[in-house]
Amino acid sequence: MSYFRPRQFIDFHVHVFPDDVAQKAMGMFSRVSDTVFGDGTVAALLRFMDAGGIDIAVPQPVAVKPEHVPGVNDWVRAIRSERIVPFGAIHPAYPRIAEEIDRLIDMGFRGVKLQPGWQGFYPDEEWVFPLYEALQGRLAVLFHAGFELDTTLVVRGTTSGMRVVRDKFPGLTMIVAHLGGYRGWSEAEEDLGGTGVYWDTSFCQADALPDDEFARLVRRHGTDKVVFASDFPVADPGADANRLCSLDLTQDEKEDIAWRNAARLLGME
Repeated sequence: MSYFRPRQFIDFHVHVFPDDVAQKAMGMFSRVSDTVFGDGTVAALLRFMDAGGIDIAVPQPVAVKPEHVPGVNDWVRAIRSERIVPFGAIHPAYPRIAEEIDRLIDMGFRGVKLQPGWQGFYPDEEWVFPLYEALQGRLAVLFHAGFELDTTLVVRGTTSGMRVVRDKFPGLTMIVAHLGGYRGWSEAEEDLGGTGVYWDTSFCQADALPDDEFARLVRRHGTDKVVFASDFPVADPGADANRLCSLDLTQDEKEDIAWRNAARLLGME
């Protein structure tokens, strides 16, 4: 397969922080990851996007506590631009979920991020179901799945739990990070492969998931349901884009993963 570069790249999973807390956030990343890039600010993200040929990035904010939800959403709205198109934040225990979903839609958001390990829930717990009911048909949701970089955290984003959510809420647009589950790819293939959920490609390094297995997994799942993502700042978006270009996939498959599927999710078609 010859090297082919798609005509654009949308990085569907990055993290950025307000300038006054970025240093603290980057310290946390440095403790749990062998690789960190930039200083956690929007300005740093844009520099790496320019260097790596990334056209649009989708920050995925996490409200670690329920009371953080409105403030996080106000901030990510403020950083929105032609190149920075963030998802919103939500927490299953936030007391005004329906009101906040209405507000997010009014502000033009297309989805929200959930991080079970950081937010203290399992995706298939019944007390979380009202959130999915409120989201389905209205906003997409991107889940962290699989193991955590911070090994002190309980692994809550299980692929079996994601499958329960998929089956109970077929109208919910689900994007499951890390090709269905970080370092749990055989379970992801068994539980989620071909089910119609989206996978993102973030943080699937070649030493853990070799290129041939990466290509096999995305083709098995369906390249119309995979979106390119890096997980910046713990990965370099440009290096990940180059890796996608080098995989044994067709030009159409690479275009789908690099930007077409993401554009559809973001309403940019």
